[in-house]
Amino acid sequence: MALWTALPQFRGDSSERTWAYRVAHNTAISFMSSYRRHEIREQTCGDLPDFVAHANPEVLAIDRERRDRLWTSIQQLPLNERQLMTLYLEGFTASEIEAITGISAGAVATRLTRLRKKLTAQVCGEKEELQ
Repeated sequence: MALWTALPQFRGDSSERTWAYRVAHNTAISFMSSYRRHEIREQTCGDLPDFVAHANPEVLAIDRERRDRLWTSIQQLPLNERQLMTLYLEGFTASEIEAITGISAGAVATRLTRLRKKLTAQVCGEKEELQ
């Protein structure tokens, strides 16, 4: 509905893809602002497929545990960091993320580097907190 409502304002300055994600971004921010106090249950990592079909069961268990920790760590990120990481994991480039979020591509790249280090430390069980 938000895309349909915003369609008359589309000027063609960006691709349809980045424009649609920008509309979705703004809609999501509005939704999260209005329901900030409500706790929403999110999907668990258990629904993710195993990437290694015929691996050792121990390797599969370790892989699943790491993916669970990664998913949990991403869910615990503040909204703006979670959004950047989600867009990155969906395959968007820094310049596309800039068009969607309004954060400069350089800042996006810097924040993603810090987020990847932070998430790596959490998933790998390192004790040191990265900021």
